[in-house]
Formats: sequence, structure tokens, C-alpha cells
Amino acid sequence: MSPKTVTAEVHRGIPRSMRIPAIDGDDIRFSRLSTAQGLSQTQANEIVQDDQGFMWFGTQYGLDRYDGYEFKVFTQDPARENSLSCVYIHSLFKDRSGSLWVGCDQFLDRFDSLHETFTHYRIDAGEVANYVSQISQDRTGMLWLATGSGLFGLNPDTGQIIHYVHDPANPSSLGSNQVRCTLEDRTGRFWVADGENLEEFDRESGRVLSRVRVSDGLRLISFYEDHLGIFWITYITNKSGSGLVVLDRSTNSLIPYSIYDKKSGKELPAGFMAAIEDNSQTLWLASFGAGLLKLDREHGVFIRYRNHPENLASIADDRVMSLRGDREGNVWVGLLASEPNFFRTERAPFMPLVTRNNPRSHGEKIVNAVYEDHGHVLWVATPGALNRINRGSGEFTSYQPPGQGLSSDVIAITEDRGGGLWIGSYGAGLSRFDRRTGRFKTYLHEPDNPSSLSNNIVSRMLIDHAGTMWVGTYNGLDRFDPRNESFVVYKQYTKSDDEVYANFTEDKSGFLWMGSWEGLNRFNPQTGQFTVYAHKVGDPTSLSDNAVTSSYVDHSGALWVSTENGLNKLNRESGTFTHYYVKDGLPSNAVSCILEDQVGMLWMSTNRGLSRFDPVANRFTNYSTVDGLPGNDFTGWDA
Repeated sequence: MSPKTVTAEVHRGIPRSMRIPAIDGDDIRFSRLSTAQGLSQTQANEIVQDDQGFMWFGTQYGLDRYDGYEFKVFTQDPARENSLSCVYIHSLFKDRSGSLWVGCDQFLDRFDSLHETFTHYRIDAGEVANYVSQISQDRTGMLWLATGSGLFGLNPDTGQIIHYVHDPANPSSLGSNQVRCTLEDRTGRFWVADGENLEEFDRESGRVLSRVRVSDGLRLISFYEDHLGIFWITYITNKSGSGLVVLDRSTNSLIPYSIYDKKSGKELPAGFMAAIEDNSQTLWLASFGAGLLKLDREHGVFIRYRNHPENLASIADDRVMSLRGDREGNVWVGLLASEPNFFRTERAPFMPLVTRNNPRSHGEKIVNAVYEDHGHVLWVATPGALNRINRGSGEFTSYQPPGQGLSSDVIAITEDRGGGLWIGSYGAGLSRFDRRTGRFKTYLHEPDNPSSLSNNIVSRMLIDHAGTMWVGTYNGLDRFDPRNESFVVYKQYTKSDDEVYANFTEDKSGFLWMGSWEGLNRFNPQTGQFTVYAHKVGDPTSLSDNAVTSSYVDHSGALWVSTENGLNKLNRESGTFTHYYVKDGLPSNAVSCILEDQVGMLWMSTNRGLSRFDPVANRFTNYSTVDGLPGNDFTGWDA
């Protein structure tokens, strides 16, 4: 584009305005990061996702990289020349090549992801203190840096820097050295916000081609061109005005948007900090005081999401500082006085199934066991309660199981062939629940009765192919005899009082496979004999760890074993194991439960979310709070 010989200055003659109502929405579940996870500082004014999928947060104390579970913090280290050149992060940007750039005091830093070091580019403004407040890139690859000392251009290939400033004697120079943001639009026109001006700037000649003078007191914050080519401008003002305008590039005029509360008719206060579109091309606005707003183009309204103190799934703060969408379909929200929040724009794969509060729960929200009976009714064990949920009718009923305190916690549920529902508890023995009367019949350990239950902590029950019920306790494996309501106890070590058996399964030959602290156990019901597969130091084909949390036989007959240190698959002919770890795709090596779905996928619970494993493709897919899970630690009982 050839430069014009004179600057065309267009004053703020506004031909029209837009007045749009805002209504409250409650269809988003916000998740919150925490400084307890390693976030270096609460306020994240800058958010970027890199090409490896890491989320980066620019804070007032360091640059934080988040992998979905924990943070790594980069700060200035005077003893290391290639460390970050500042502590306070003013801006953050990922260019088209994938390089991460950090705006600092007097420097622009480029991150080397291979060596985790920084290259520094001095942004020299003479004696004037200077920092890079915003970074953009044009189609030639040039980086443009907004500073308080003018506009800088950096060629990332050569490191060459050019500098444009306001010259009072030259009306075609920048209108102010206080450059706040820049953007090259889809037509190739380059725009600069400086002082109280919006200017089209010719980068070859260094001349302003046109200028829009905005009202006194306005501070332009950000530019955003959406998928329709609409040029959105956000600003903060101490006067009237919602803080949102659109640039009409055909007339170089600004179209103000007046956003008002539909109920009260009052205009929303404070202004806007940023605008973005998510993966579905929905526009989101960061309001400085009115929460997060979504533009519903179809109905011509903004949907507003605000903090509700009683709802921890609402946004944590109404003053939103920054926004960023990631490629997985999440939107990340930086807040003024709270840690960053995030939410999924599409319907999350996991949705909460709300259960009522129980006064005996001690404030705990953990689910200890889940079981679907033959009538498709869901039974859920929570602290101090057995809950019945009919998902068809929505009917919810809660029952108080036997026991007091911790012993009343139900940790296992199953159903026998006659329709009897059985529960195992953490100290109150084994109970049969009568669904007609709501009463429990309980079987307890009797020290002087060898035919009684072997221990009052019952961690697992299994109904085998013949209809026999096996009970795993904290001191043996018990077979229940329904004729005389007694138990036959099987143990490897008769003198032991601490023979714990965890989640177990039955294979096609009728063998039972059980986890324990001593390895994987195979039990032959015909002979009452145990065979142990243990971890052997120095043998890479043995079990990966002796702390076996569960075992599972899939539809093909393959045996899978979860441990506190990896997932294992048993080769029955050789007695050796194939191991799977974090390096193979697991979110964590601590795996506590395995289930198979109807299409042959294995699902595993870990302390870092859930994992789905495709045994044919040998591929893991992991899920965390981002996907709607209520938390990442699923290393409980058998839920």
C-alpha cells in the first residue's frame, strides 16, 4: 500500500450506535487454578498456549508454565545470563513459528523450549524507563511492540529493531509515544492505538495515514478482529460508556456499543479489557466489573457470567483481566483478585450427578462406590450414606448404613443373582440390604467363631460364574455359604492378622485374581491354593510394583493389573508382564481401578484424572477437571 502524502484526520463523528441487552447465564461450570498447585502469583494478566499444548501465564512474579497438573515457574536469576530478564511479566505472545515472546522491562525475551533459556533483545528508549506492554505480528513476520516510548518493530530472524516516535513538528508521525496496542487486519492495514488516538500506520514510510480521535478519558486496551471481519476495540473509562466500540473502516469512524442490564435498564459499568473468539467462533468479552460476557448473535443479547459466592462453580471474580482460548475448546480467564479460571465452551464429556448433603458426611464429598443394579437403578456410596438414584424418574433416596463414624462408610456394592443388594463397609462388616423395608442384615467378625466373617473391613465382593459370593476383607478371602449364612475363610498365611485383598476379578477358567500389598494373587477355588506374582528387583518383565490396587479380565480374556507404579498386562504363558507408564501416555503411574466399556476401551482412575486406553491402537486419552471432572484425584476405593 503506497503512503499518502498527507494524513487524513477524521474526528469522532459517530453515524450510529448499538444498544444491546445483557442477561445472566448459569450454564457454565468454571474450574479454578490455585497457588497451592504452584502458581507463582494470583493475578495472570497474560495467557498463551504454546504449540506443545502448555498453558503459559504472565504474572506479577514470574512466567508460569502449566501442564494440566502442576506449574513450572521461570523468574529472573541474576546469576544466569540466559534466565528471564524480568520478574513482572507485562506481555506474552506466541508467533506463527511457535516461538514464545515475553515483554519485560527494557527487554523482549524469546524462550528456547529445548534448553529452557531466554534470549534477550534490548528495547532501548534512552534514559526513559520502558517496558513492552503488548506484542503483535504482521504477515511479513515482523513483531510490533507497544511501549510507553513509542512503537518498536523487531525482525525475529535478524534481531534488527526499528523505532517510531511522536514528533511534534511532524503531523504524520505517531500521535503519542504512549502506544497501547497494535494489529494488522485481514486486508493488511496496520492499526496503532496511542494516547487517545486510533491510527492507521504505514510501516514502510513511518507515516500515519489516518487518525480517529477518541473521546477524552478513554484508554484503548485491545484490538480484536473476529471471523466476520468485525474490528472490536475495548477500552476503560472513568466516564460513561460501556467500553466497547467497533471500527467502521469504510468511514474511519467508531460505532459505540451500549451494553445494559435487561432487568434494570442500567448500562454496564467499568469497561472491557479484552475480546476473543473460541473454537466455535463465539465472541467473549472480559469485563472489568461485570464478569464475563458472551455474545449471542442469534438472539442479539450478551449473556453475562458473574460470581456467586455460594456457587464454587461460578466465576471467582467479576473483574476479568485477560482471556485466551485453547485448541482443546477451553477458555482461560485471568482475574484481578483471584487465580485463573477456565471452562469448556462445548458440553463437557463429564457432567456432575448431584447428590444431597448428608449431615453424617463430615463435609466430605467423596464417592466411595458406584453400582448399577439389574433394574438400572444407580447406587452411590458417600460418607455415612447409601444413596439410591433413579435416573429415569429423578427420585433420590438416602439410607443410613450400619456402623458409626468411619465404620459406616460403604466402600463396596454388588448384587447377587436373587436380586439381593450387598454392601461392604470400612469397619461395620458385610450387610445385605432389603430394598422393600430399607433395613440391613449385617454379618460381623466374631473372634471365637471361625465360620464368621474374617474381618469387619470389607473392601470387595464378587459373584462368580456359579453364583457364589466371594468377599475380600482386610484379613482374608471369604466364601459365603447362604444355606447356613456362614463363611469359609481362605488365607495364605494362617498366623497373619493383616492379609488384605483389594479389587478382584474372575477369568474364564474360574480363577480369581486379586490385588494385595504383596503383589498379584491368583486363587484356585477348587483347590483353595494361591499363586503370587510379585515384583522382582532387576527383572524388567516382572510385575512393575507389589502394591496392586486392582485386576481386570477384559472381553478377550487378557488380564490387566493396576499398581501404584504403572499398568501391567500379564502374558499367561510366560508369566511375564508388559508395563505402561507416564512415558507411554498415562497421566500418572498411580493407577487404582480398571473397567472396560462396551467398545473394548479400558478406563483407569489415577491421582491425575481418568485415562482411557485403546488396547488395539495402544493409545491413552486422558481426562481432567478441564473435561468436567470434579477433581483429579480418583485413587479412592472402587468408584
